Amino acid sequence: MSNNAATLRGVVRNGVVIFDRPVNLPDGTEVWVKVPPLEFTPEERAEFEAWEKLSDEAWGQIDWGEGEIARDSG
Repeated sequence: MSNNAATLRGVVRNGVVIFDRPVNLPDGTEVWVKVPPLEFTPEERAEFEAWEKLSDEAWGQIDWGEGEIARDSG
């Protein structure tokens, strides 16, 4: 391999990346793995969006409560 960065494709099997072609990297070579966005079913997407909305509402309540405490303390 040269000193230039390379893009290598592969799949994960049992927690190990298996490249789609032979790769000869020396031990200790640092690699970066970029995982493409996961595909969600419509049901999974709806559940994710519902949890995200609840999270936003919870943070809003926390912000409100902190403001109340600050007013009561001041």
